[in-house]
Amino acid sequence: MSKNEERIEIEELKEQIEELFDLNKNLESKLQAFIEPCAIGHEQLWKIVREDIQGLPVPNGINLRDMI
Repeated sequence: MSKNEERIEIEELKEQIEELFDLNKNLESKLQAFIEPCAIGHEQLWKIVREDIQGLPVPNGINLRDMI
C-alpha cells in the first residue's frame, strides 16, 4: 500500500469515527428524552399501586431520576 493510499484510508477512518461520534451523541439525546418521562411514570405508578390501591408504603429503592 502506498503512502497516498494510507493517507486516504486514514482520512476515511477519521470520517467514520466522526460519524460514529455524531450518531452516539444523537442516540444519547434521544435516550435522555425517553428515560426522563419513564422514570417519572415509574415513580407515579408505584405511588398509585402501592399507596392508593394497596394502602401500603412505596418501597425504598434507587431514585431513577438521579440516574438521568
